[in-house]
Amino acid sequence: MKQKIKLAVHEAYTAMYNALKDEQIYAAVLVTDSDCGSLYLTLGTEKSLIQIGESYEDNPEDYRFLKDEFLHEDDTDLLQKVSRELLDRALTADEQFSIHKASIHKVMSDTMYELKQEGVIDEQIFTFISVTDDADDERLEISSAKRCNPNHPLLPAFLRNWQR
Repeated sequence: MKQKIKLAVHEAYTAMYNALKDEQIYAAVLVTDSDCGSLYLTLGTEKSLIQIGESYEDNPEDYRFLKDEFLHEDDTDLLQKVSRELLDRALTADEQFSIHKASIHKVMSDTMYELKQEGVIDEQIFTFISVTDDADDERLEISSAKRCNPNHPLLPAFLRNWQR
């Protein structure tokens, strides 16, 4: 499953990067839900950050790390196929669900870390993983951000964002 996820994220990132490279991408987030039954990749760009700030009539920096406000999500076939397979696994996991969940979170973190280490994801792009509807989102976001971006100039601001 790890190789499928990594290949799907690689494909989605490459397609999105090529479509958005003129918009100055600053963040890439791999997201799942609390059931670990789906995956999607979302990118934050400087242009979309300004649009968000204008639409809310607020400081755009307040939305820099809020993945739900990013305007760009993948729509690649391979990531959709992986999501369907994850949903099938989640529905049949039952008493093994906690093992399934921990495994998927690890694969997600490994994927983003490895794609960044391999140069697929540019080192200037801030990366992390997240979960949409789970109390574990803070731990996942912080631990993966620290792992993927140990020397990134945005890391202190990202960590302060969780301290608010």
